[in-house]
Amino acid sequence: MNVLKPELVWVDGRCYRHFGKKNSSDHTTTPYVEDDDLDIEDVEEFDDNDIEIVPYESSRYKHTFSVPKSYFPFIVGTKHTMRKKIEAETKTSLQIPKVGQDGDIVITGFYRNGIISARRRIDLLIIAARKKLHYTHFLSIPLNEDHITMKFNEFKNDILTNSGKTSRGVDENIFQTPSKLHMTIGMLKLLDDVEKEQAIKALDYCKENIVMPAIKKYGQIPICLQGISIMNDDLEKIKVLYAKVVDANNVLQEILDEIVNYYASVDLIDKERENVKLHVTLMNTNFKRTDEEKRMKVPVETFDGKDIFKAHENVTFGETVLKQIHISQLGTVSSNGYYQAIAKINLTEGF
Repeated sequence: MNVLKPELVWVDGRCYRHFGKKNSSDHTTTPYVEDDDLDIEDVEEFDDNDIEIVPYESSRYKHTFSVPKSYFPFIVGTKHTMRKKIEAETKTSLQIPKVGQDGDIVITGFYRNGIISARRRIDLLIIAARKKLHYTHFLSIPLNEDHITMKFNEFKNDILTNSGKTSRGVDENIFQTPSKLHMTIGMLKLLDDVEKEQAIKALDYCKENIVMPAIKKYGQIPICLQGISIMNDDLEKIKVLYAKVVDANNVLQEILDEIVNYYASVDLIDKERENVKLHVTLMNTNFKRTDEEKRMKVPVETFDGKDIFKAHENVTFGETVLKQIHISQLGTVSSNGYYQAIAKINLTEGF
């Protein structure tokens, strides 16, 4: 990492410089294992005035603040080792709700500096923990319209009976559910009602300030699904096969990039790439993995797609326009077979 341009991470309106550590194990550490990736010495100084510390009992001080319950295991640590370490090193006492329960964290101590130091350490644990937590929601564009799902089913049936019938790894379980066909704009980790409300407000902002101005300028935004591609470069070892989105005038790309940039600016999305990848997943070997296999991190299988590409490389799945954007909840199904949405915006009023 370029030490002159460290990663900036915001927690409760305060900015931290995260320089990281070599040989980090962010993607393999379990929630209850202590994390040394962030060090208090690596933190940019911030204004302590926004930490409310009040007198408590006769000679102590108290600071109370809210944290989503998903973070409690990281703050407590295995057999309470992390909590005890923070208490010992900052000469404070931490009151933390039991794992799985909601509630505020309370820091008490005889010295204001100790309370501030304890709060800093908890903030750093939250920064590290957030990278380990699973995504809960995602911004999506539903594309489960009848004419598109019909073409998808024809594509699927031909592969299973003809073009991919004898191909390694190809079976019905790796195909997307037709009613869940969609474009993904960005992945979200919404850990409590406060973060969900922030995401909903951000979606409303994007509608009024990004999407609707573009529609007023260009008219309805076309979405054309034509051709297939893969996430890697080996047709014999495919994990994800997707439909390509034709965006002739680049307007859709610009809209979605602006949406992701706004969500990133309010700390709701961690940008993984410069631009949103326009695609609709059709086949994914991860669909057939069991929860146990995912938990045990069993390697994802691949399939051979050479014959599929020979038959369907330029297949057309249909055209539509940008009609809705959802905040979809992972692992759910609504009454129409799509993901449940905690919020959605409609974009075809007036047409």
